[in-house]
Amino acid sequence: MKLGIAGNGVIVKEVLSFIDEIGFEEIYICGRKQSEDKLNELAKEYHLNGVYTDYDALLASDIDVVYIGVLNDMHAEYSKRAIEAGKHVICEKPISITLEELQQLDDLAKKKNVMLFEAMSIYHLPAYKQLQKDVKLVGDLKLCNFNYSQMSRRYIAFHEGTATAAVFDKNHAGGALRDLNVYNLSAMVGLFGMPKAASYSPNMEKGVDTSGVLLADYGSFKCICAATKDCNAPGPSTIQGVDATICIYPHVNGMTEYDVLFNDMDTDTKEVDLSDGSHRLFFEFVEYKRIIEENDSSAQQKLMEYSKAVAGIIDMVQN
Repeated sequence: MKLGIAGNGVIVKEVLSFIDEIGFEEIYICGRKQSEDKLNELAKEYHLNGVYTDYDALLASDIDVVYIGVLNDMHAEYSKRAIEAGKHVICEKPISITLEELQQLDDLAKKKNVMLFEAMSIYHLPAYKQLQKDVKLVGDLKLCNFNYSQMSRRYIAFHEGTATAAVFDKNHAGGALRDLNVYNLSAMVGLFGMPKAASYSPNMEKGVDTSGVLLADYGSFKCICAATKDCNAPGPSTIQGVDATICIYPHVNGMTEYDVLFNDMDTDTKEVDLSDGSHRLFFEFVEYKRIIEENDSSAQQKLMEYSKAVAGIIDMVQN
């Protein structure tokens, strides 16, 4: 299986740090013509098989799958072009801005007999997969609190008006909800499914939400999803029930352990050994490759349903 990578930003560099361990036969990288020197440097550093400065040329090659790591507002267009070219797609979040657009891409992928994945690492983290089994230990759920607070290194310049950045530009699908809270929402739907209702209270600055709190109503329990790009917090996130509370460290997107705190004061620590140095994104790429190779459409569609649920929640609170 041959892989093409579109983009050369921070997230792409993270993927390049481990991608040779996944077992792709050949790996190519594609970016803009003005980034050719940078692309060549990356190709040399990570022993890639070649460089493209034309996305259509990459899609016309014999690669099997495209990983898309470009700006958020370009995800849907790049995904559509890759699907139409008959390539499997692994696209960074969010694949699209609306649920309707995501459904259209999913339908197109099925028509073209290729697979579409949203690159959401949470579902594949060993600690999260164990959490999905252990959540029942808390008994009847009452309150959940997922917090991903991470001040952007670009925030001060944005706040002071000395620089602009796509992550703070609503025209580029920027903001705390789509950039960070989406991880909390993904963790939530993977555990509890779609809520009955949801609302969002953002802190707005220059037309974009720099932080905000989403409240999801599941009827018998409530889930709070908070995310910030304008301040920091260490966490943890909690899942509270009548029998116990689960404390997750640090945030769900990078979780490696959690504590189950029982009412009798007994604590059960669940810790996943990552002493082999596995990057947090490593596990998702292993699974995507397996699903494609085995044509495991049920696994692919389960992941797609998670993505649709998150997109549906965002539609719900922004309309």
